[in-house]
Amino acid sequence: MAKRTTSKPVSPAPAASSCAYDLKQIREIVGLMAENDLTYFHSEQKGAKLELRRGSDLNTIKDFIKNMPMASAAPVAVAAAPTPVAAAAPSVAAPAPAPAAKSEPVGPTINSPMVGTFYRAAAPGEKPFANVGDVVDENSNVCIIEAMKVMNEIKAETRGTIARILVEDGKPVQYGQPLFELRA
Repeated sequence: MAKRTTSKPVSPAPAASSCAYDLKQIREIVGLMAENDLTYFHSEQKGAKLELRRGSDLNTIKDFIKNMPMASAAPVAVAAAPTPVAAAAPSVAAPAPAPAAKSEPVGPTINSPMVGTFYRAAAPGEKPFANVGDVVDENSNVCIIEAMKVMNEIKAETRGTIARILVEDGKPVQYGQPLFELRA
């Protein structure tokens, strides 16, 4: 049986405040995110929108900025990690190895509906919900995503045959991340 956790509520903003969120509330939310190992928080209140992300990588930040509405976009500086430079480099440099290309899904995908930890089976050592070659339909359970100590069974929500499993068992996943690639 899944264990349900609760967290302390965030106190409402004072009525006299012109902003829907004050610094104390934001600090409480950030603390709760750290405490519960959350990477994303979104809330709208009194016409104000608050969106917080933790531990984002450079590509996630670039995608986020690219998808921001232009009317509300503020200038944001995104810096890439500096490239290490050797103190005394030889005059002839060896060619750098080509980075391994990540193959993108070709067919339709089953995506994660939440942030959490991906599990292929109900418990360690048990039979996985879905394997490559399995035919799934809208009601087929394909995996479990653990979020805040709650085990959430994920349904395929589409018909097809599992062509590839895109996430390793026990690895963290983000909202919208492809989990399985299908062949129609």
